[in-house]
Amino acid sequence: MKEEIMQLTEEIISTGTEEDQVVLDLLLKGLKQKQHFDKGSYIGALLHADGEYKDQEFTITIPNTPIIQNALHIVHGGITATLLDSAMGGLVHHILPPDKAAVTTEIKINYVAPGIGKELTCKASLIHKGNKTVVTEGKVYRDDGTLIAHSTASFFIINRK
Repeated sequence: MKEEIMQLTEEIISTGTEEDQVVLDLLLKGLKQKQHFDKGSYIGALLHADGEYKDQEFTITIPNTPIIQNALHIVHGGITATLLDSAMGGLVHHILPPDKAAVTTEIKINYVAPGIGKELTCKASLIHKGNKTVVTEGKVYRDDGTLIAHSTASFFIINRK
């Protein structure tokens, strides 16, 4: 497997476009961050996500790179959904006790503007916390302050194993 990976990497470097090389660089740097525990998940590493919990709000910012763009060169809607789910789930993680976790049971997203610019920022806030479920709200903004998506999500609280 190592030889195949080395061969593919060399092929991309020698025959790929400049954009291919940028994408390869982003992938490898993200993987390196995951290996050094700078990122908690592969998806967080791939997206180069930076998160912060402050004042009952969880914020994640990601750079807008070719990895996350669709054929129209705007952020893919699925990436926006992942960003929303990650931020709202991150918020829930921060408000639960250490012996509890949560899983997404429902998510509703309204896309209102294209994902363009240098970065996207998602801000997640709490709507309701019960004994079994948590309801959150998330908003994704472009770097010019334009709202691109609004979401609500429900999470089911479970015991950690």
